[in-house]
Amino acid sequence: MMRILALLTTLSLISTAYVQVRDDFNGGFSQQWRWTLPQNDPFCTLFDNAVSFTSNSMIIQTRDGAMFQAFNSHKNVPTLRVGPNLPEEWYIETVFRTDWSTVPFYYYTQAGIVITTGARNYFQVLITRNATDQTDTINGSTNSEIDDNFAWGERVTNPWTPDTDWVGVRIERVGGEDPHIVVKFRNSATGGWVEYDGFNGGRYYPGSGFYEHIMNLLSQGARIGVYTDNACGCGLVQPFEFDYFETNLPVLPVGDVNSDNLVDDADLLAVLFAFGSSGDCLDEDVNGDGTVDDADLLAVLFNFGSGG
Repeated sequence: MMRILALLTTLSLISTAYVQVRDDFNGGFSQQWRWTLPQNDPFCTLFDNAVSFTSNSMIIQTRDGAMFQAFNSHKNVPTLRVGPNLPEEWYIETVFRTDWSTVPFYYYTQAGIVITTGARNYFQVLITRNATDQTDTINGSTNSEIDDNFAWGERVTNPWTPDTDWVGVRIERVGGEDPHIVVKFRNSATGGWVEYDGFNGGRYYPGSGFYEHIMNLLSQGARIGVYTDNACGCGLVQPFEFDYFETNLPVLPVGDVNSDNLVDDADLLAVLFAFGSSGDCLDEDVNGDGTVDDADLLAVLFNFGSGG
């Protein structure tokens, strides 16, 4: 009996670990993205018509605002909610591009991945203008906050001169006998994902502050998503074009309006009671088009029973 239970547990872990969620932003969202960010003002971060879609990408133009210590006023932060039961091995990755030649060399303008429970608690994996050296180079970087206390993430890449090609960042947890979290990047020269290659490498190990912070965020029902920041408060409007976002973390299913990891009667009733409402950041607006209507009802019905 114990062997059977162990086998079932193993099969469950395998099936969970390789469930892939990917959004290619083909003219809009295919997942249940949300623009709300707890502890931030505004709570609904969708702002100033700064977000648009092409047939195969999402473009976010930077706006002034920050997730930095007590200055929690960031704009345009799309995220997905993560459910319970994290797989032993997980990853998050995104790929994007911008014209770095239009970014002044003295601004830390940046974009990448955010893992957050709110504006006061997060971890970021980014590609950043290398303002430290005040050159035209960029580099991979990491940032963190716990209760508004900012800390540089102590993992960087060596700088490189950007071109017009796509760049990307990835964070993953490796299991087995040597468990750790590793941050990776890619550009036109790497030929794929490679570990951060700066002086500290790209790994965090159990017991270290950053490893525990990342795992704590995810275990608390974190929001994961893409992040853009002009990092200057100077009005710089810098468009970042995102090609895709991908993860194997247990993202809450489309139609789960009340975020309980199950699409059921409660979600259907929520949409019905809000039917006809319009505005930004409505939970019942499942497809995010600004109106609670038939399309949202159909999304809940189509995914009814998902999750759990």
